Amino acid sequence: MVRLDTLRRKLAVPLAAMLAAGAITAATVRPAAGDDDPGSWIPRTDVTGSDLTPVPGKLAEPRDDGPHPGSATEWWYAHVMDPATKRTFIAMLFTAPVPTALIFWYPEEGEKLVLPELALDVKATDGPVVRSSAGDLVYDPARGYHLTWHGIFAKGDIWFDDAVPGVTGGPIEYDGGQTMYWSSPVATSRVTGWLEPPGSSRIDVTGWRGYHDHNWGNFSVVDQRYSGWEWGVSHEPDGTATLLGGVVKGDGTWQGVVGRATPEETYGCMSTIKLSDWRVSGLFSYPETTRLTCPSSQLATPDGLKGERPGLDRSFHVVDPFILDAGLLALPESLGRTVPGSLGLIEHIRTLPARLPRSS
Repeated sequence: MVRLDTLRRKLAVPLAAMLAAGAITAATVRPAAGDDDPGSWIPRTDVTGSDLTPVPGKLAEPRDDGPHPGSATEWWYAHVMDPATKRTFIAMLFTAPVPTALIFWYPEEGEKLVLPELALDVKATDGPVVRSSAGDLVYDPARGYHLTWHGIFAKGDIWFDDAVPGVTGGPIEYDGGQTMYWSSPVATSRVTGWLEPPGSSRIDVTGWRGYHDHNWGNFSVVDQRYSGWEWGVSHEPDGTATLLGGVVKGDGTWQGVVGRATPEETYGCMSTIKLSDWRVSGLFSYPETTRLTCPSSQLATPDGLKGERPGLDRSFHVVDPFILDAGLLALPESLGRTVPGSLGLIEHIRTLPARLPRSS
């Protein structure tokens, strides 16, 4: 008999492919009931509190970015965004639970797309080097990260220049003995190159902002014992970036970080979180504002988190919602911002139990 946790792991990437195949579409967004109007029967997918227990971390480096054999789930993610038009291209390569390639394309006008690219195999080696029949992500010590895409739906050749690193952290430990690690060697960058997105001719992406991260561990995205996660990145006009990331456990407790990546230094903290300005899309509620705060932070160095840096108080705001609902999981993969002139992405993922009405 197939164990339930094994089945969940095997479902994770087929679920992503189902998203991409068009089984899920962006839903019409309407306001949720306000604080003084509890009329909506759709519950808010809020948090119950924050766990500030430190998670081990360090400055992200390319040597942290190689494969981790034995992981139940592992993927490499990259995006490029145009601050002028908000055009956004996302590429993802999974080695586990099954080899998969996935892209997102947000044009200046028209429908946002999520599409699976044919990837018969995805192979990762130290370097890091990740190659597939759909696209490759390779680190060049002389210049930095290089994304080449040669899929059915999109093609591109993009360098992530002047990269500002984020952090490598983990494990976050949560329901069912799950453990998640992450690394963001490119918190923000200025990119150079070109992109041929779905249904469009070649465009020059030089001057766009770029980001890259890597997640791995013994966890399943579709496991229903935890509540979900919060994630976001904002490319700010002064060349810096603000990052947020962490898990919402089954009891609604958030454990995660907010970080600042600048050309001079990268620092961050275990943060409290407040979700507000609620909206409803279909059978899913999500916040338009995510506020992260901490009284002090630590400097990320190659040898670990050290010293003390100023506290952080940063809010992410959804400016263009794009909602995906697969039943077992629902999330906005939405354009957002922190400060004026910034551009980023925000996720507020919730499992099905966290979305269901509860009896009082």
